[in-house]
Amino acid sequence: MSETKGRGGGFAGKKGGRAPAEEQPEPEFKPNYEIVSRELIRPKRPSTGVRGKAIKLFANSYELTIPEANCFHYDVEIRPETLPPINRRIFEEWKKTHVSTESKLAVYDGRKNMYTPRVIPIEDNTEGDVTEIVLTEANQAKEQRFRFRIRKVADINMERLHHFISGTSVGEVPRDALAVLDLLLASRPNELFTAVNKKLGSSFFRPAEPQFNIASGLNLRQGWKQSVKTALNSVLLNLDVASTAFYRAGPLLDVVASYFNKSRIQDVNPRSVAPGTVEFQRLGKFLSNVNVEITYRDTGRRRYKIRGLSKLTPEQAVITRDDGSKINVSEYFKKEFNLALKYPFLPLTACGNEGQILIPMECLLVRDGQRHVGKLSDIQTADVIKITAVPPPERQKRIADGRKVLHDVGETALLKEWNVQLQPDMKIVNARVLPAPTLTGSTTISPQNGAYDLMRAANVKFFRPARLEFWGVAVFGDTRRMPFDATSGFINMLINDCSQRGMVIAKRDLGKIMIAQQRRSVEETLVLASNNAIKAARESGTLAPETAIPGRAQMIFCFMDKGSTAYDEIKLLGETKLNIMTQCIQSRHLPPNGPKPGVCVNLALKINGKLGGVNMTVDPAKMLNVLGKPIPTMIMGADVSHPPAGSQGGVSIASVVASMDSKFAEYRASIKVQGPRLEIIGDLKGMCAELMEQFKGRAKGRMPSRVLFFRDGVGEGQFNQVAIQEVQNLKAALQALGAPDTKLTFLVVNKRHSHRFFAQDSREADRKGNVMAGTVVDSGITHPFEFDFFLNSHQGLQGTSRSAHYHVLYDENNFSPDDLQEICYRMCYLFSRATRSVGLVPAVYYAHLVAQRARCYRPGGVGGSSEMAGSSGSGAGGIESAAIDEFLPVTEEMKKTMYFI
Repeated sequence: MSETKGRGGGFAGKKGGRAPAEEQPEPEFKPNYEIVSRELIRPKRPSTGVRGKAIKLFANSYELTIPEANCFHYDVEIRPETLPPINRRIFEEWKKTHVSTESKLAVYDGRKNMYTPRVIPIEDNTEGDVTEIVLTEANQAKEQRFRFRIRKVADINMERLHHFISGTSVGEVPRDALAVLDLLLASRPNELFTAVNKKLGSSFFRPAEPQFNIASGLNLRQGWKQSVKTALNSVLLNLDVASTAFYRAGPLLDVVASYFNKSRIQDVNPRSVAPGTVEFQRLGKFLSNVNVEITYRDTGRRRYKIRGLSKLTPEQAVITRDDGSKINVSEYFKKEFNLALKYPFLPLTACGNEGQILIPMECLLVRDGQRHVGKLSDIQTADVIKITAVPPPERQKRIADGRKVLHDVGETALLKEWNVQLQPDMKIVNARVLPAPTLTGSTTISPQNGAYDLMRAANVKFFRPARLEFWGVAVFGDTRRMPFDATSGFINMLINDCSQRGMVIAKRDLGKIMIAQQRRSVEETLVLASNNAIKAARESGTLAPETAIPGRAQMIFCFMDKGSTAYDEIKLLGETKLNIMTQCIQSRHLPPNGPKPGVCVNLALKINGKLGGVNMTVDPAKMLNVLGKPIPTMIMGADVSHPPAGSQGGVSIASVVASMDSKFAEYRASIKVQGPRLEIIGDLKGMCAELMEQFKGRAKGRMPSRVLFFRDGVGEGQFNQVAIQEVQNLKAALQALGAPDTKLTFLVVNKRHSHRFFAQDSREADRKGNVMAGTVVDSGITHPFEFDFFLNSHQGLQGTSRSAHYHVLYDENNFSPDDLQEICYRMCYLFSRATRSVGLVPAVYYAHLVAQRARCYRPGGVGGSSEMAGSSGSGAGGIESAAIDEFLPVTEEMKKTMYFI
């Protein structure tokens, strides 16, 4: 690959310089090509944008004044080893007893790292400085003795951070300097609050803050999270509200009752906790690693960690006593502790390092302050959203309160000794509001604050409405809850709405084409519905003589009862075997309670897109003018979806989508299954080659001359690793297809960040108080010198809007900030499932949808076949390989459609 000139970025040797051309053979491009001796030169920001209406916003960041002098890093060793909360107590005792004044200014992360603004004198750094610390627990008479040893390991050069934020030193941010500041600013909150440390900062929760019960045994606590960020000539403390699920504290029986959404343990169905049931397994997983303490001893409350649930009850489990006699657990507790168990039918709790200690549930208390780390259920997530989705002014006030609570006067003395100062007010940043594009259907529409209302604009038809001739209906579930009158009534309303948008849907006798599943398999039901659709079309007498009769229906409308598990199998069969497009409809939308306004319009959007229609466009000539020359252009989006934490046989799914037309309305998808937790897309070269061949077929043999590649799911720490390999593989695909001159722009897109914006002037906010759709921020809090920006492309409907962060890692097209920002904003109006602009470029949303849909393509669901899931002797690699092999590919016919919307 030749070196890219100008500001566009490229590859260069780590030592700098460049050998003569004859000494630089072109590298051989391969999938997973790993670059060891090269690094990616990221493009610098050419300027800040100027288009749009200039406004001022508050950002949830506070300016920091930072020291110029070095600070010092010490390794901490505590023996015997213990947990971080105990380590911090030991550290506080060490500060009180150590002879040096420098130690009073030290900050510590609770594990191995300690920092000071001045050197602590140590006679022999190899041996280190050793202090004996004594702790006494309130409920334990015995003292605990610890050996606290420190050794100086590094000088932290804070000048490097000053050079970085001024732009005089390029490259990676000095993370060691940021780590010092992160820890310094977390020092006081760590002393006062329950702390949750994460990779990019810390979260703090006050026990005194209101707690909210959410479903299934959890509480939601609210607090704040913070991290140190860099910007041009600024170091910032980013501060936001945080919400995290904690286990409810108190009697374990109450926690178990609340897990089953009951108020008392007596109300829990005993069969729910019977060994061998799904509920028993889920409860054991929920309680795994929860810290508890016993209640049956008068002297001290011993603490344990739950490892799971025993299959035995207190009446079944037998203890062998010292004299060889045997006694069950119920009798043991009666004789030893004079405690008659009230619930001897409940399973015992397996505690201790290996679960060898069996304790009755009613004898345990769940300790306070334990964060739940598993994935929340859909019901729990809905509860969290209801609690946390607060209006922007309220969120802004909570953040300002957090600034006072976490960093009040009590912290000033420590920061002053470090030569650090935290400003009291939020940073004000420059922003601009871009004008909304004009959309085109059968006529033009001007969106208002990111939305256009197709329900009211009944005269507006789709830009290219599709035709549906061969269609059927299948009902999956209890037909008593989905009677014929309700399903047929809904279909008629849906057809009417589709017709209003210009679609042509052939009239059919619903009594003849509607199929109820009854005792049939999902496959039999879909095949029968398809056959009936073809038969009804033939017998209608309305087909034009030249109409080709297909071998299967164009679409089957699938009604699904509440709680139905048929969805995954419908998509698996329709898209990997039967070549049948399906549109699932939930029974809650049926009359008499439904459908709610907008349901049929939203379904019409999806149906038209799946059948090859185009809903709305932004004037392609204007779009291409923004892009520059009107040359063949492809928009691509990519994502990697990972399995849930701790899942066995889980895999990651890489998905890539690409636009096929000049309107950027039609996309095609490619899917590859790869090993779990692999962020780099392993076969990106092959996936892109597949999509570019489809583009070539649509464009009369022409390849794209320009590619904009939007990559989601990449953290800052992975930028170089992912971008280097994936840019290489993209260029390799183009070279292999005979298009080495195609210009590539590679951006990482991220909404999982903690930056928020608030209108300084309420007249410049939308009706919910959020910043307006089209708001761009490209200074003040962005990277000191690299090409990135925040774009709030959508109208906030609930809570406070979160802007998308776009970071350009490679740019052969040499985009100006104005052009790139406008391109991204315009494309956000082209998501085919919505009548409003969305928060990310549609290519990224489509990649998400494709990866999500691909999880359906594994027979047996996410867990796979029972044989694979139960195997344990083939090793992790064998399990992963078997899991990958179980996924079925999408049919070639389906690949030519937008089946995934």
